[in-house]
Amino acid sequence: MIREDRLTAGNRIPSERELSERFGVARSSVREALRALELLGLIETRRGEGTFLRDFRDHHLIDLLGMFILQESRAVSDVAEVKAWLEEDAIRRVSALPEVDKLHLYEHVLNQYRQSELTLLTHLKRELVEAGGNQLYTRIWLILNDFYHAEDKMQVPLTDEIMERFHEHLFSEDTEQPLKLIKNIDND
Repeated sequence: MIREDRLTAGNRIPSERELSERFGVARSSVREALRALELLGLIETRRGEGTFLRDFRDHHLIDLLGMFILQESRAVSDVAEVKAWLEEDAIRRVSALPEVDKLHLYEHVLNQYRQSELTLLTHLKRELVEAGGNQLYTRIWLILNDFYHAEDKMQVPLTDEIMERFHEHLFSEDTEQPLKLIKNIDND
């Protein structure tokens, strides 16, 4: 509905009655759903005015869920595994990009590396995950990456050799080559 109606933060959402009719559910169900969304901080009700969308781009729901999930003793290995899955998928997505897009990505990464803005392998991975274009995916990876590295995992410095290997693997005909590069560097 938000996308369909092109609603943005600050916009009024339809009334309980309108939502009930639109989705074919009881008003009590709509009321419960709205209450839950309000408790999560995604909407706000203004007495006498209606219910409005809040800006949820900076919402901390992912952080809260992350803290809940990461309470278990296996958290570090689980985080490493899920983080690796996200990185592998991001690399596959980047490998599937048209050559011109891959070239733009490589030039962007190389420029940042030369300006000392990318100094660690994790910075390169962040660029690859962001290149996938999915904001939720990126935020989840950032949270997992922060947790993983907070556990004193050694961070691999980005070097000229890694950047050269990244270029070779990125433009390889074999779409698994970039994935092999990251796995090999992580295991070095």
